Amino acid sequence: MADQEFLRRAIVQILQNSSVQTADIEEGSRDQVGCRLWYRATTAASPTQTDSPGADFSEGRYLIASLTKSVVSLLAVQLAAEGLYYLNEPVRNFLPSFRRGPLRTITLRHLLTHTSGLPDMLPDNDALRERHATISEFAQATAAIDPAFQPGHAVSYCSMGFAVLACVIEHVTAVPVSALLSERLLHPLQMHQSWLGLPDEQADELLPTTVPSILPPAQPAHCNWNWNSRYWRTLGAPWGGMISTVSDLGRLLQCLLRQGVSETGQSVLFPATVRSSSRNQTRHMAGLQETDRLRRPWGLGWRLNWPDHSGCFSDFLPASAWGHWGATGTLMWINPKTERWCVILTNQPFEQSQQVIQRISNVIAAAG
Repeated sequence: MADQEFLRRAIVQILQNSSVQTADIEEGSRDQVGCRLWYRATTAASPTQTDSPGADFSEGRYLIASLTKSVVSLLAVQLAAEGLYYLNEPVRNFLPSFRRGPLRTITLRHLLTHTSGLPDMLPDNDALRERHATISEFAQATAAIDPAFQPGHAVSYCSMGFAVLACVIEHVTAVPVSALLSERLLHPLQMHQSWLGLPDEQADELLPTTVPSILPPAQPAHCNWNWNSRYWRTLGAPWGGMISTVSDLGRLLQCLLRQGVSETGQSVLFPATVRSSSRNQTRHMAGLQETDRLRRPWGLGWRLNWPDHSGCFSDFLPASAWGHWGATGTLMWINPKTERWCVILTNQPFEQSQQVIQRISNVIAAAG
C-alpha cells in the first residue's frame, strides 16, 4: 500500500492551492482501504481535513453525475448475463418508438458504448427539466430524433442512451431501475448512503444532508430543475442522478476487483459481467475508425483510460485501467494491474475541477 501520510500531505497541498472547497477522496486495494480524506476549505488559511467519523463534519453525500452511468451499466450487463436480453438485441424489440427506420438498428450494445448516434442532451433539455419530465419522457423525446450517424459507425458521448436503456430494463423486469439497482447491487454491497435518486418520501430529510453542487453557468441558481433542486436529486436520472459517497463507491470498486464478490463473500455480479464491462467493446466494431476502436475504447458503460487524451484518468495508469468522469467534478477508476482503485468526489463542475482532480489522481496512481 502507498504511504498514507505522504498521500494525505500531497493531496491537501493540491487542494489548498486550488479553488475546490469540498472534496472527499478514498483509495485502496482489492481488500483494503488506504488513504481516506474529507476536505472542507472552511477558510483559505484554515482548511479542515480528516478521515475520522468523530470529526465535526461527516463524509459527504455527493451528486456523482455520470459515474451513475457506470453503476447502472453493471445492472444492465448483469441482466444480459442472466438471459433477459442479449446486448446485440435491437432496442425496437422492447420499445415500439424505436421501430421507425433510422432507429431500427440501434442495439443495447450501442447504448452502452456510446455508438448509437443518439444525442448526449436533447435540444429541449432545459424545457423538459422545467416541466419536471420523467425518465420515460426523456426517452420518448430521444426516440423522436434521428441518429447523427449510422449506429456502430462512430463514437459520440450519449447521456440520452441511458434514458432509453433504463426504459428497456424496466420493460423486461417490470421494476423501476432505482429499486432494482438498490435490490441487486447497492444493498448487497452495503452501499447504504447511495440512491439512484433520493427516495421521495425521505427527500425532505435527506436533501439537507447532501453536498450542494456549484452550478455551471448554464444552470440558473434560482430555478426548480438545476443540480441542487429537489426535482433533479429525486428524479434518479440513469445518466447522472445518483447520490453516493466515496466509501460506498469504494466498496463497489473493491467488489469489481474481486470479480463481483462482496466483502462478506456474497456473489453480487457474475465474473463475466465484470470482465465484459471492463474490456474494449469497440475493438470489433468494424464500422468504427481505428482511433475509436483501439485508442479511444469503451467498455460497457465504463471508459478505458486514454493516455494521450486530455481526459485521461491519470498519467500513471495503463491503458487497461477503467473508470468514469462526472460533470459535477467526480472521478473513479480501477487499475487491474496493481489491483488498486481511487474515488475522488468534489462539488465543483468538471470544467473547473478537472485539473485538480487529475493532479490528485496522479499522486494516487503514482504512489501505487
